[in-house]
Amino acid sequence: MKFVVKLLILAFLLIPCTNSYSLTIDELLKELDVPHWREKISDPAFVEKFKTSERLSTVIDLANARGYDWRYRIRAIRLLGNIGTPQAKEALLQMFQDPFFHHECPSLKSYVADALGDCEPSRRLLEILKEGLKDAEILVREATAKSLGRLKMREAVEYLKEAFLMEKALAVRIAIVNALKSINTPEAKDFIKKIASDGNHRELIDAFGGSL
Repeated sequence: MKFVVKLLILAFLLIPCTNSYSLTIDELLKELDVPHWREKISDPAFVEKFKTSERLSTVIDLANARGYDWRYRIRAIRLLGNIGTPQAKEALLQMFQDPFFHHECPSLKSYVADALGDCEPSRRLLEILKEGLKDAEILVREATAKSLGRLKMREAVEYLKEAFLMEKALAVRIAIVNALKSINTPEAKDFIKKIASDGNHRELIDAFGGSL
């Protein structure tokens, strides 16, 4: 009899622990449906709760959930970037490479590009993310350049230089220059000096207040 009682007590204690690690998409939506969601998903204490495989899986499911409001999918995407674990990074990389991921909302891919800038730098990340510099969407190209600047990988300089020479959109060229400034290698600085002195980028220089 005492053995049975002990089993019941043990089961009672384990049930809350199991539930504390699980979360449905609808429950996650409630967590993210707040006015100051940006601050919330940047709070280390909040982010830490989603580093278990079960809860991380729910965040990934919401980010991928076609048919759900894209505004909440964006929040899940940005949360994945803040989580930053290898599993979260891999999920973002798969989304970035999926040609159908952003079918319902073209800007979704730009948020994935932005979230990847918060992940641990790696050669594979760079090789996948750099393709965003050639994307048809301006927002994706701009977000990719900004993320490459945050990652600060010196290997990105060559890709950014090539992209700048092909780019027509001022917003993207500004993002590329800022990324090069952030990486700040001799090669990056030399390229910026060349841009500033060749006389062909007056609009860009004006956007920086008259000098690069």
